[in-house]
Amino acid sequence: MSGRAVFLWVVLPFVALSALALWLTRDTPEHTVAEPPSAPPAPPRAPPAPPPEPARPEPRVATPPPPPPREDEPIPDPPPGTWDKEEVAVAFRAIQPLVRECLQDASVRHPGAQTVKLRFTLEAQGERGRFQGAEVVESTFQDPFVHACLLDALADTQFSAPPGKAPLTLSHPFHFRSGKDGGP
Repeated sequence: MSGRAVFLWVVLPFVALSALALWLTRDTPEHTVAEPPSAPPAPPRAPPAPPPEPARPEPRVATPPPPPPREDEPIPDPPPGTWDKEEVAVAFRAIQPLVRECLQDASVRHPGAQTVKLRFTLEAQGERGRFQGAEVVESTFQDPFVHACLLDALADTQFSAPPGKAPLTLSHPFHFRSGKDGGP
């Protein structure tokens, strides 16, 4: 591209647009109108009001940690011929502490009763089990950080699992009430 073409297609439009932007964002001086000499003098202005006192933050009262997610939730029954109920219970006990942490952290921002329904697959890898393919199905938390925390908790958790079991996909709700609304 020749120097003239660069000037016509790049430099000139850039300069024109920059000038237009400066003109549109300029501060216009206020136009004052002189009072006619026969106008009565303006009354004296009242002294300015003292500035309001800065708001003092309310002292934080140490609140007890919210109760854990309801552990009386029934564990879903696995389909016949797959994992037995105790094997599923072992997996749920493994994730309880991490789920509790996620929900306790969120209780400050989201007081009240909350429910998150997760879908995940239990997969045996040797004698260890893992949660695979976790996703949020329903949630009263409108907070992506809570969802990410829960999904990370599932991805990071391992549990003892019976070897040779086929993967099992389950959906399960986790119910939670913060300590501010009266407990579980």
